[in-house]
Amino acid sequence: MKLTSRCKKHWLLAMFIVLLSSNATSEENEDIKFSFAPGDKTSFIQKLTTTKEKDMAEKGRQLDESISTTKITMTKTKNGWDLLAEPQSISMMRNGQKIDNPILSLLSSAVIKYKLDSDGNIIDVEGYEAFIDGISKQVPPQVFQQLSPVLNVEAMKAKEVAEWNGRIGDYIGAEVEIGDSFAATVPFQLPNGSTINYNVKTNISGVEPCSENKCVRIDQVYDSKADSVAKMSGEMVSNVTKVLAPEIEKSNKDNTTASINGSVKRLIDPSTMLIYTEESVRVISMNMNIPGAGSIPMKMTETRQYEFLY
Repeated sequence: MKLTSRCKKHWLLAMFIVLLSSNATSEENEDIKFSFAPGDKTSFIQKLTTTKEKDMAEKGRQLDESISTTKITMTKTKNGWDLLAEPQSISMMRNGQKIDNPILSLLSSAVIKYKLDSDGNIIDVEGYEAFIDGISKQVPPQVFQQLSPVLNVEAMKAKEVAEWNGRIGDYIGAEVEIGDSFAATVPFQLPNGSTINYNVKTNISGVEPCSENKCVRIDQVYDSKADSVAKMSGEMVSNVTKVLAPEIEKSNKDNTTASINGSVKRLIDPSTMLIYTEESVRVISMNMNIPGAGSIPMKMTETRQYEFLY
């Protein structure tokens, strides 16, 4: 059969569409497995830029900005991995004015070691004892006592484990495809010491090049409000959905008015579990006990941007 000029154009267009659909389907159906294999003696600089805006109603607003750089070294051991985090620099400003206080020097000298098993799951965190002891000597006893719900070794370890699992640990060993989504309920310890659960939806959004490898884009949204659960419904898939942190059993009347919501965008190499870019926004609303003022409503918006130099 001989094709006319118009038929040829239609046929070529149809074939082009088929090819595009085939490529898209190939990417969506690509199997991805997350494995912790960063390589022995892997070392890089992590730069974290954080802004925290506190809206304390009639007490006014407060804007904190900090920039920290940390040298991260991953070393293979007999039983797993050691991850050493060595602060290189830290600076902080409050409402545009530079902050100089002894706590910053404590932060800049707090070397933290993470003990991991052979798969990369976090086992223990070491190094907070000296940091907490140093703070206890810098602030009045009554202030230190008020900070005790969040400023103790076990609480800080739990926070580190929860953050590691949310970014790395809960993906290890998971097998997913582009387009997969899953949901989970996660506990989070608030600055006032109480704990709130939130619902998080994770999307495996796509792939793109990073360094010499292929990275996966992960997008997350989360919200603690009960009426938002339906909006965050997603297909429950794979073995990725684990609890991100042990529930901290606390009862606090402020829990009834507290809420948290936010989003995370992360680019990660699934073959090594090294992160290449990450941005997050978190909004917390709660009541906070302020010395001399009692319990006041507070809304805190925190933005984090990570940069990595490998």
